[in-house]
Amino acid sequence: MAMSYSRLTQLRLSLKYFRRSCASLPSPKPPTSTPQIAKVEHGKAVVEEKKEEDRVTYELPKSIYFDETKTGFQLFASKKNHAIEVISIINAIEYTPYGIKKLWNDLKESKLIRSQLYVKERAEFLGPELATAHFVCFRGGKVRFYGQEDWIVQDPDSDIIPNLPRFYVESYKMEAVDCSKMTLIYEGLENMKNMEKLKWLSLEGCPRIDDWCLDRVAGEYSDTLEYLDIRNCPLVTDKGIASLSKLKKLKTLLLGGHPEAKNLELVCLMLEETLPNLSIRGILYCDESLLKNNESNDSDV
Repeated sequence: MAMSYSRLTQLRLSLKYFRRSCASLPSPKPPTSTPQIAKVEHGKAVVEEKKEEDRVTYELPKSIYFDETKTGFQLFASKKNHAIEVISIINAIEYTPYGIKKLWNDLKESKLIRSQLYVKERAEFLGPELATAHFVCFRGGKVRFYGQEDWIVQDPDSDIIPNLPRFYVESYKMEAVDCSKMTLIYEGLENMKNMEKLKWLSLEGCPRIDDWCLDRVAGEYSDTLEYLDIRNCPLVTDKGIASLSKLKKLKTLLLGGHPEAKNLELVCLMLEETLPNLSIRGILYCDESLLKNNESNDSDV
């Protein structure tokens, strides 16, 4: 129950007068000591006096003392010392150009991860196909469903995505997803699962796609995916490309722009041997300069 300011003032004055009245009361007299015979030693009585009892005084409990320098809002103050937590956070920051840059990058990374976390409610409401479409289109990608010729993209002047339902429609089945040049991370791939008939996927120019992402894609669409574009993904290595052997129906694979893949030609040869129907584009199995030299030598002969 809220207490008015006048009532609080009256209580303070009452306590103040009560303290003064208690201070003006005469203190009780100490009890007089009476001699008593404790015992008899060698025919003489040994007298032992009682000890003087402690003086009886009255004090107000400390819990009801009011500090007149503080207001009534002190009743709502927290007893926890938040200053210690603030100081510990401040001390953890490295106040150097490198430390501030690292802190800023960590904040951006955590924000990016939160923005691409899997939303269970969206998948339950829209279904996996339309949930993937909304996730991709709102981040600059485009999708295409079976029975449609045009790609569905977001309107650049607004947040509206034309021709994309906002509720579950059973007939909408995903055929192709284009995530080119999206900042797609591993956590975001969780929103692109359970698509039963996905055949076409482009991850071209995605700077955060790595071996773990390719392994997840290969495991998710091992029975349906036929076309995959992973050009200009600088984090992809030989291991990620080798994991694509799980894609049993893969027919076209576009490669290029993988500086971390040191044995790309060898991995591609093994991949084509594992998947006989696969055609890999963007890879050269021999040095063109050697071919030119051989052609010039043949012409000289």
